[in-house]
Amino acid sequence: MPVPREHPAAVWARGLALALVGAVLLTGCGGDDKDPPAQAAASQKEKAESVGRRSAGSVVQFADCDDWRRGSRAEREVTVVELRDQLTIQSARSSVSPLPDDRAYEIFQKACKPDFAGSLRLYKLYARAQGFAPLNE
Repeated sequence: MPVPREHPAAVWARGLALALVGAVLLTGCGGDDKDPPAQAAASQKEKAESVGRRSAGSVVQFADCDDWRRGSRAEREVTVVELRDQLTIQSARSSVSPLPDDRAYEIFQKACKPDFAGSLRLYKLYARAQGFAPLNE
């Protein structure tokens, strides 16, 4: 008994329908890993500017402890990233800073805490801490 053959247009339409259903199902998969508070914090960090007076597109030269204390946490984190990007030696082997960002943040928090530390330049603190970071491993 011969098997009835479907019209090629019907086969094509069924394949297209299956592909569309699959695409719709896949769009709902693999959502965002972050919880809403983490998303808000990440969004705030993306909008944050680094602390200090900007000159030639960077605050690295002028940012000091007074600026650090006035900044929000997100602004201070952006400042650490900017300092790292500007002060880490760029070489063919690696451009990774030996000083982790969270450790730099802790150092700035401690160094900038006293009132007399207001005029300390962050880049000088960072460069010295970065130089000694390999010894702390």
